[in-house]
Amino acid sequence: MTPDVLLVDDNPDACALLAELLQMQNYDVRSASTGAQALALMRERPAQLLLLDQNLPDMDGSALAQQLRALAEAQGRRCVAIAITGMASGRAGAVLPGFDHVLGKPLDFDAFDAVLEQSRAALG
Repeated sequence: MTPDVLLVDDNPDACALLAELLQMQNYDVRSASTGAQALALMRERPAQLLLLDQNLPDMDGSALAQQLRALAEAQGRRCVAIAITGMASGRAGAVLPGFDHVLGKPLDFDAFDAVLEQSRAALG
């Protein structure tokens, strides 16, 4: 089963590109451009896979990831959170609070696909 995805990025072009790539792989994708929108979408229907820009206009991505995870857990769902940030992809020791994986911009699409597969496996 393909997990539901919540994609949060304030860059409309980046958001549209990632949404299209995910939809081509049969993911059900919902998008938000702010943390507040993401929280509202998560309350409606928790996503299992979170793709979050680290630098959002209304809140820090790490704080948002923790809030989104709490909403999912309150409804009995597990989720995997992936940060998309300006840090270099694959940077050793790159850890951000609230995230399972960190991907850098510009996005390495091979690394992106690998993280998606790892996340699907972790969700069962």
